[in-house]
Amino acid sequence: MKRDMRLERCDRRMDGSCKGRWWLLLLMVMMAVAGYSQEFKVMSVKTMKNDVSAFISPVRDLNGQACALLRVEAPSDFVFSTPLGIVKRQDEVGEILLYLPNGTKMITIKHPQWGVLRNYRFSQPLESHLSYVMKISCPRQQVEEVHDTLVITETRVDTVRVKYRRPPVSRSWYVLATTTFGNGSCSVGMLLATMKRHGFFVHASSDFGSAGDIRMEVDKHGMPADGSTVMPYYTGESRHSNYMLTAGLTHRLSRHFSLFEGAGYGKTQTSWQLAAEEGGGYALNRDMDCKGVAAEMGLMWNGKRATLMLSASTIQFDKWQLSVGIGIKIGKR
Repeated sequence: MKRDMRLERCDRRMDGSCKGRWWLLLLMVMMAVAGYSQEFKVMSVKTMKNDVSAFISPVRDLNGQACALLRVEAPSDFVFSTPLGIVKRQDEVGEILLYLPNGTKMITIKHPQWGVLRNYRFSQPLESHLSYVMKISCPRQQVEEVHDTLVITETRVDTVRVKYRRPPVSRSWYVLATTTFGNGSCSVGMLLATMKRHGFFVHASSDFGSAGDIRMEVDKHGMPADGSTVMPYYTGESRHSNYMLTAGLTHRLSRHFSLFEGAGYGKTQTSWQLAAEEGGGYALNRDMDCKGVAAEMGLMWNGKRATLMLSASTIQFDKWQLSVGIGIKIGKR
């Protein structure tokens, strides 16, 4: 009899242990099902009284009736459907714009990971020209930590010197008409120049005058240069002869200014007309006569097409002249 009682107790213990295992298994299954169930929910749906976009720019359905605008604050991977259909969907930053037919009462919301919320019913049917906002609460994304081996590679970087190269400049040509003042006369001439960053120029000027028929030479006071103490008679008329030719280099200083300098040859003469009783002709003023090496330096201003110049020149560093000019530029900068 004692043996039968022991067997009965063992059977009871086995039944209790089996029941506990079944309850544990059932709990685990329920937790797994809950893990795969829908994990998002609609927090609220409210009318946006200050949003008039659905009234100003309405989207119309197939019947020509204006739609209601539902702004869904949710990620763009959500999918929606309604019994009356969705006229238009537009994904914006942080929200989804759904244009729904007038009178829509329910909406189905789907997500590829978080499941489906079927036939969510609005508190009241949606109306045309009105805007609504739907806030959807999404579960927090779990951050998966991935541990990997970090390999640090040391790279030696050598210093590389890059030589700066100035942008290329195309060649330009300059043609200027010039006027030269000095030595008692006014000369006209022409200046030709060409350059990229550097170049050269040629400047020629003359008053196209002549000293006339020279009969004698006199000093600046009009006395004969041969030592005679008798001053000849003059008519008061004078003649001038002046010409100069220089050539040299040009240098571009900036976009609009260039410098030029050069050397060459120049000659200037002044003669006084003798009276008839002196036999006529002209007396050359030896003190005002100068010829020899000439030098010139000046500045050019270069516009889009027009160009100007100003220069100073000298003959034997004795006679000085001032030149101005205006002309055109040919070529691209």
